[in-house]
Amino acid sequence: MNASLDDDLVKVWAAGWAACRGHETREHGRFPSAQISGSSSDWQFFALEPTDDEFSDLASRIAESPSLLYVFTDRMPAMHAKASSAGLHVTGTFQSLMTTDMAGQDIEDPLSPDGFETTVTRGDGVHRVLVTHDGEEAARGSVAVVGEYAVFDRIITAPNYRRQGLGSYVMRALTAVVMEHDVEHGLLLASPDGRALYGFLGWLELTEVLMLQGQEPAEADIVKID
Repeated sequence: MNASLDDDLVKVWAAGWAACRGHETREHGRFPSAQISGSSSDWQFFALEPTDDEFSDLASRIAESPSLLYVFTDRMPAMHAKASSAGLHVTGTFQSLMTTDMAGQDIEDPLSPDGFETTVTRGDGVHRVLVTHDGEEAARGSVAVVGEYAVFDRIITAPNYRRQGLGSYVMRALTAVVMEHDVEHGLLLASPDGRALYGFLGWLELTEVLMLQGQEPAEADIVKID
């Protein structure tokens, strides 16, 4: 486990993630959680290297429900086996929690790519960037300010607009906005494909993240993070 990663840092990421998506976080033991909808059974839990007892407790809470469990771990094979033994299902792809020193990031507000329009929405601690082409959404992303951290979320490029540099552009635009605050570090959750982009932008991997669900997900429900 990376020495800089601890429960407090996972709580910071979870708070930013929840703020970007309009959820509130609560604590479940030493782990943060978020209620995703009005349903009492629709929760997401975020656990850093849970003990056997902690894992069993969380597994029982997401069994037979739409809730999700994010396990932050450097022991992926062991956690995968533990999830299988508990009857949990892997949903989505393997992700990584990544970080960067914001002091090393480009703070210049980038120009929109040719043919695209950019809308920047500044909120109360959450900022958003939307890129459109002829009125159609091409790419978007959000960033939340949590203390000295900038937490980036849902950096998504529409399928028809991929491989045009829009993901990098959205990250630069969000960075320019969030650097109006006194942030020192960045955090985000990246897909395997996203790791290459963020690595190119100077981000470093802290640990892997396994997403688990009690109910076997339908293909349409599988979570993908760009």
